[in-house]
Amino acid sequence: MPTGEYSVLAEDGSVEGTESFRCAPGPVGWRYFGEIDTVEPVQHHEIVDVAVDARWRPVRLRIATGAHDLLLEADGDRLTGFRDREPVETPWHPEMHLDYLSPAFNAITCRRLTETTDIEVVFVDPYTLEPHVVRQRYELHGEERVDTHVGAFTATRWTYTALDSGWTADLWCAQDVVVRYERLFRLERYEAGASGPRLV
Repeated sequence: MPTGEYSVLAEDGSVEGTESFRCAPGPVGWRYFGEIDTVEPVQHHEIVDVAVDARWRPVRLRIATGAHDLLLEADGDRLTGFRDREPVETPWHPEMHLDYLSPAFNAITCRRLTETTDIEVVFVDPYTLEPHVVRQRYELHGEERVDTHVGAFTATRWTYTALDSGWTADLWCAQDVVVRYERLFRLERYEAGASGPRLV
């Protein structure tokens, strides 16, 4: 079970929060559990819990930010669940992706993709947890050695672009762990456990 901690970076490169995590294969696929402490937009603590099936398709998402909470489950052609205890539903199909401000969702998407692709995504707004559909691009560059704060990994490099805003950054994914993410996350602590990617 890989475990570790990221620094969450502000636009100017300063640290505005942390995310500790653990992830591992589950009964039907893979599961990630993270705890986030951040000052954005106000100081608060978050829980992120996401599970995927054997094909890395999201099946269940739970996020709690203190002020808001969200539970979504895949159900055919929709994601359905509750936001702040009120029913919520959003369009969904098996080729869609989920995203939130956590490296878990980039790792899930990278495991599903095999080439440069524009994707349709249910993006959950940070803190308020309002879901809406956006488009993103993942550009594949291939496998390479990448240096991080905890050491070097062999990882696959991608360029992520939010097509609505144009925000873009490179990220590197080693198996099921994002080990480097320019402008957004910095891996500060990492233990591979029995199943995680190893340092090179």
